[in-house]
Amino acid sequence: MINKQFRKLTTSLLFFVFLGAFSNLYAQGSAKTVDQWVAFAKSGKKDLTNANFTGANLEQINLSGADLTGANLTGTNLSNANLTDCKLYHCNLTGVNFTGANLTRANFLETNMQYVNMRNANLHQALLQEANLQYAILFGANLQAANLLLADLKNADLQDANLTNAMLDYTNTPNTEVPEMVETESLGKALDLLEQNINVFLRVTGAKINKNTKGVDFMWAKKNGAVILAAK
Repeated sequence: MINKQFRKLTTSLLFFVFLGAFSNLYAQGSAKTVDQWVAFAKSGKKDLTNANFTGANLEQINLSGADLTGANLTGTNLSNANLTDCKLYHCNLTGVNFTGANLTRANFLETNMQYVNMRNANLHQALLQEANLQYAILFGANLQAANLLLADLKNADLQDANLTNAMLDYTNTPNTEVPEMVETESLGKALDLLEQNINVFLRVTGAKINKNTKGVDFMWAKKNGAVILAAK
């Protein structure tokens, strides 16, 4: 009787061990490679959440309306691509080449965008609230009516950029075209500090602007650490 029960127990344990091993193998097999994700994107798939495009060449691709939430695009080439209305929330966009890309109304909320190249990109009405844009190249970029609350623009290049009607500071009257503020923990803390006359809504220390940079109060920018350069 005991041996029979022991055999049943052993059989059950072996079954669960096999099931666990099979599940692990299935999970490994289901993980897509960069090339597979690229093929998905080029096929017109819109659900690209948590995708891995590290180092991929997606020049001139049409990703309009795609959901790239949580994706890793480190070092990806998206020059002249169409990313209108794309969701790029919480993505890793470090070093991405967005030169000449159409990013109208794109959502970059709380996104890591250090060292991105957005030269001559269209970011009209883009949501860049709390985005990390340190050392970003935004030369000639269109940032009209963009939401840049709590964005970190330290050492970014904003020469020749157009920030007309962009939301740079909570104390400014927002333009109706600007994407609405998103209630986040960081925004709540910033509002608490504002009540103490401490304004942390935009960080522009070391950011480069010139006389062709539109929509920026030069006195305010200089006071907050921006560098005024001669126009190229």
